[in-house]
Amino acid sequence: MSSIKTLLETMRMLRDRDNGCPWDIEQTLESLSPCVIEEAYEVSDAIARNDYENLKEELGDVLLQVIFQAEIADELKLFNFDEIVDTLNKKLIRRHPHVFDEASKPLSAKEQTRIWDQIKAQEKSNKDASWTFADIPASMPPLLKAKKIQKKAAKKGFDWKESIDVIEKVEEELKELKYEIQQNNKQNTQEELGDLLFSIVNLSRHLEIDASEAINQANHKFIKRFRLMEEEIAKEKKKLENLSAEELEKFWVNIKSHG
Repeated sequence: MSSIKTLLETMRMLRDRDNGCPWDIEQTLESLSPCVIEEAYEVSDAIARNDYENLKEELGDVLLQVIFQAEIADELKLFNFDEIVDTLNKKLIRRHPHVFDEASKPLSAKEQTRIWDQIKAQEKSNKDASWTFADIPASMPPLLKAKKIQKKAAKKGFDWKESIDVIEKVEEELKELKYEIQQNNKQNTQEELGDLLFSIVNLSRHLEIDASEAINQANHKFIKRFRLMEEEIAKEKKKLENLSAEELEKFWVNIKSHG
């Protein structure tokens, strides 16, 4: 028996109503949805840390989510694992005519991306998803979703020409946010803050910097500096929570000066 067949059989045993695992049995497509997202983030984290042993494990956890969902779908008579694989294989062949169609000529990466998008758009139109943002998942992480929205709008010609134009837009949104804060209007402040964040994601796209990676880098930097600050405070036999804002700022500035 192949490895994948063994894995599928293991999942069937876990879901067996008489002899399976109670937790696995009670799971649904909906209850597992957050797990799919969580496992994908853990894969990304392992890659960022160059931890390939952990990456192997985390990719296995992603595969678990696939076979778990497939088994539940099979039980519900929706589709099965083989249909998932068959659908994927057909999609890969269909979207790579330059590889699988002998009559096609070699393409550059840029040309292939254009053809990929054309084929994908045709597939979506066949599903009656003709409007620009129809295929963007509602549950997509906000920063990624904003970037995807902006890229799709740009393909329609709705985009800033230069990065400096986006910077001016960011400054405009920041000014509007400051005004609403001064007006003490919570609802408008939230709206303007959203506009500012959307514009910053747009700026990162124009600069060819991934906004999610940039904020992750900032998160890691803050955590590292905060940990070092805690260590410095402990060396002086003090407790962080007992220090004034001015004292904390002095420790923080000192840590920042060392990188």
